Amino acid sequence: MKYQELFDGDEILKSEAFKELEKPLIDLIARTSMWVDPGKVTNAPVYPDVKRGYPKQKGQVIDGIRIDDNTYANRAIKNAISKDAGFVNYVTCHIWPGTTYDERYHTQLANLVLIPQVVAALSDHCPSVIDVLKYRAFELYGWYPEEESEPERPDYYPEEWGEMVSESVPLSDMECNLDEYYTEDDHNLELEEYNNNREEIEIEKVRRKVFGWRYKPGQICSTILDEYMTLSQNGKCPVERDRLKSICEMQGIEKFEGNYNQMKNFGLRNHAKVFQENNGYVSLWLPVSTFIKGLYK
Repeated sequence: MKYQELFDGDEILKSEAFKELEKPLIDLIARTSMWVDPGKVTNAPVYPDVKRGYPKQKGQVIDGIRIDDNTYANRAIKNAISKDAGFVNYVTCHIWPGTTYDERYHTQLANLVLIPQVVAALSDHCPSVIDVLKYRAFELYGWYPEEESEPERPDYYPEEWGEMVSESVPLSDMECNLDEYYTEDDHNLELEEYNNNREEIEIEKVRRKVFGWRYKPGQICSTILDEYMTLSQNGKCPVERDRLKSICEMQGIEKFEGNYNQMKNFGLRNHAKVFQENNGYVSLWLPVSTFIKGLYK
């Protein structure tokens, strides 16, 4: 649609009125923003294989990367600041524009800051605020994206910043057990998203894993699927489960039950759902059957 006239709210940034408020607003953000204690920040993202994507893709795993809205980043910084505190009307903001779409930086703690909701939008739209936040992150953590230049101290830079939140968990424990510190929340979040999108996630998982099984014979999953495809004439007919088990055990597979179940059932940590079963007969799971048959031609 073509408009005869377009009104852009960001034009306010060029107004004299905003210029009068700009420095006080920067000072307000400096005093009220919340940052992670530098002792808790590493060079790695909290969730290495997660990035922002289109809303309709949330929870999907595409090329091994989970698509997030801002849930993982939000959880990462709030847990790092304090697992004992509640945060109301604070927004998780990414300091470097565009980095939320890069899994290296989406949950990198040095790239995140909590800002009160009423002024948080300035971190996306006001260049002077963005420059101040970039330098503050560099000042605290010595960090900036590897493809960017070291940020320079802005002409106007606040002298007063809010204090770090005290954390009941000893800092030494956090430094030694940072991975464990996030494990439970990470699992709960993944499980929730898996249950909401499990079919799409399993389809993507099958596409990633089965190709490897096909061309790496000798693995347990490879053997089970290979024997099934042989018995079923490339997936054309169901195979009696007990027969498949017997053949696989003859091939030296001692733990058929557990591995077969992880190839049949939905599950966050399963191998990949390639099978479905009906009255003791195994067939390929319908959403991935065409893909698998194509690999085994």
